Amino acid sequence: MITKLETLKTQLLNCKLKPTYQRLKILDFMADNKSHPSIDLIYKKLKDQIPTISKTTLYNTLEMFAKSGLVGKLTIGQEVRFDGITNWHHHFVCEKCAAIIDINLACPNCQKQEIEGNLIKQVHGYFRGICKKCR
Repeated sequence: MITKLETLKTQLLNCKLKPTYQRLKILDFMADNKSHPSIDLIYKKLKDQIPTISKTTLYNTLEMFAKSGLVGKLTIGQEVRFDGITNWHHHFVCEKCAAIIDINLACPNCQKQEIEGNLIKQVHGYFRGICKKCR
């Protein structure tokens, strides 16, 4: 049986990234986290497991993961968040609690490779309002 650690290691190797302890821990955290965490939150959650990690290392690692397609990167407003789900999808942002929620919405443009001759590399769409927990 293939373990989760082996799967994560294979994902890193497939992206030609060395599977270091820090990278495996960060990728594992992102695979299990669906709340679109910020660097500060990820740092807070991982600093006890990886005492030598810095926010700079964390940010550089997540940037590398985003460029390799291992995580998604969202900029909604001024804050950068990271997403463990890498397929194209939309988000809902709550104006009260600031939660970012994945929205599975059929979008005809998400399936396109290009529009009017322009190559599509990413699609970002989000809705703003009040989530059902805050209503």
